[in-house]
Amino acid sequence: MSRGIAEEFSDVFDGRPDELAPRAQQLIDAAEAITAAADALRDLVADQRSLATDSAGKAATDAADALTAARGRYAGTGRALRTYAVDLEAIQRTARVASDQAGAAEDHLPGLEGEVRDLQTERVRVEATGTDAQIDTLDDDTRRAHAAVTQANAQLDAARRVLSDAREDIYQAASRAIERIETAIADGADTWGDNWDQFWEGVGKVLSVIGEWVKDFLATVVEALQQVLLALVSALVVLLLIMIVAALAGLIFTLFGAIGLVLAAALVAALLLMFVLREALGTPTAGPSWVKDFADDPDYVPPAGYGDLIQQVGDQDRLGGEDSTEIRVVAITDDAGTVVGWRVQLPSTQNWSPFNTSGGVNDLSADAVLSLAPGVRTQYEKAVWDAMQKAGVMDSDAPIMFTGWSLGGMMAGKLASDPSLAGRVGAVVTAGSAIDKQASEIPGDVRVTQFNNAVDPVHTLEFVGLDPSDYIPRPNWETHRTLTWPVHDSSMYADQARSLAPDVRPGDEVFFANESTGTHEVVWYGQYSRK
Repeated sequence: MSRGIAEEFSDVFDGRPDELAPRAQQLIDAAEAITAAADALRDLVADQRSLATDSAGKAATDAADALTAARGRYAGTGRALRTYAVDLEAIQRTARVASDQAGAAEDHLPGLEGEVRDLQTERVRVEATGTDAQIDTLDDDTRRAHAAVTQANAQLDAARRVLSDAREDIYQAASRAIERIETAIADGADTWGDNWDQFWEGVGKVLSVIGEWVKDFLATVVEALQQVLLALVSALVVLLLIMIVAALAGLIFTLFGAIGLVLAAALVAALLLMFVLREALGTPTAGPSWVKDFADDPDYVPPAGYGDLIQQVGDQDRLGGEDSTEIRVVAITDDAGTVVGWRVQLPSTQNWSPFNTSGGVNDLSADAVLSLAPGVRTQYEKAVWDAMQKAGVMDSDAPIMFTGWSLGGMMAGKLASDPSLAGRVGAVVTAGSAIDKQASEIPGDVRVTQFNNAVDPVHTLEFVGLDPSDYIPRPNWETHRTLTWPVHDSSMYADQARSLAPDVRPGDEVFFANESTGTHEVVWYGQYSRK
């Protein structure tokens, strides 16, 4: 292949049609699989009659509709790309022949031009000393050499025309593929293709745009499809829990009759009342507290992202255990010692005794009250306020990030919605926490990042407080869903966070110490227990 021609028309040989065609076929195959999945979902709910399964039925139907819409996009995109791959392969085959022919001519051209120069020089010498016969022979040789140069240049020109046509053919094939893809995804399609001239500045850029656009589009479709299916799984988990509760109620009714149900309801109500009174009237006991400045500690590695952060909060669970609640308030300071951000880290439920009177405040009582009576300030919440006051959060105007998993995340969401902190809260990070019910209460400028496992029942149990306004999409909310095992575990959520969101969101960097920015951590540790 000619080096000159190859450089001038290298864009013509971009792209790999031999790889693109089978991948396009995979999209078409996926479309057929999606059709089967959608049909299966509709069959699943076709004969449902009970009210208890209505919500799951609706979720399944919605998922089936979304799958059907996705099917058309997959199939349309697959067919368009497959056609484009076939066209591209044929165009490149013709172009490669022309380029090889041009290469051969271009390789010989310097020698032919050198031969013409040598013959012309020799003729000048022979004119002075040679014979007419010698001059005639040199003239014949020179004409043949000139003809060879002309032929080589003609081959180069012809190859350049073929390659120019190939470039235009690829342009047209790409345009047709884009139009077909846009037709396939007409609902909600972007309008970036409205002005072609801004994008089609050479085929190399064309192919790059196609590749990036298709990659982004497919990633979006796959992500949306995954979220629909994971949301359906969460709905089925809720349905299963409802069925379990209904089965327990039915068992009690079978064994003890209506009186048994009344007594069970009264017991639950009495227990909740005891929890509410304990939380509303009680004050936590502040235990030991200490501060560590990690500015000069080479062995300490601060959390670099959400995964490390969730892992660290999980470690607080194990350190506090059932007997105490360890709350950490982290000051992110610059080299001058000025606090640029605060991070409040909150542990999950550790004490499950309904009669806990001296253990940690992150217990069953706090969990139940925060879920069922969120207007009551629990001893856990009072402990957090005390910790923030002692650590210096309330004496500063630096932004705050609240973070926790399970109960700790629910507490983070409630604190972020507190009017007394308006303008101070910059971010909330949770894992496996029921915070959707606080969506309408948390200010819109707060960046909320939550990690959920579709089969984890904890984050799906919103209970009291879930309002229709909480379903309104919020631009600063970012939810990462997965489906994995174990269903509710801080280490699992930490690993998922590292995988799903390896980089922190823009704006959250201030809550993570980093040598490159000259920031480090000063950590206030506090332990609390019930009084």
